[in-house]
Amino acid sequence: MDYFVIKDVKDFLHKNLILSKRLTNNDAKRLNLTNTYLEDEEENFLPKQWFCSLAIAQWEDVEIFVQGDNDKPCTKFIDLAERIFDQLHQHVSSAFMYLKNFFPALEVDDFYLSTITFGKIINFDDRFFTGFSIAFYSEYPKEYQYKVKFKEDGWPIGFEGGPF
Repeated sequence: MDYFVIKDVKDFLHKNLILSKRLTNNDAKRLNLTNTYLEDEEENFLPKQWFCSLAIAQWEDVEIFVQGDNDKPCTKFIDLAERIFDQLHQHVSSAFMYLKNFFPALEVDDFYLSTITFGKIINFDDRFFTGFSIAFYSEYPKEYQYKVKFKEDGWPIGFEGGPF
């Protein structure tokens, strides 16, 4: 399926990823914002998220997140993204089938692809894996979100889900 092919993913990510971070009080002053409920300093112990969005197949504005630090996204996770995007249709189909096992009444058309994240993934047993997650939302029967987690080799390791 050619509509899942994203050409030059690595180059696209290097050019388009921007750092996602909470504003500090200093940022608010610099931007002339009046919100006084901001943190004094950033939480340095958490991995930083770099993000951009792109259209994938019939879905517009799919958010792509790559973990990194304050300076740049992690090269290892961008390389993982490149490998995963080469077989994206297979991984999205696998995520749908995985969810279908747990929610047999839902149809593929009930899901909207919303986010793909690359980095350290925590499993239900609190173990960390290098991997990725594919997140969907559904409005049927109620607004729910579902995130299927994968090891870097593409093997599903679990999912999270719940209402918006």
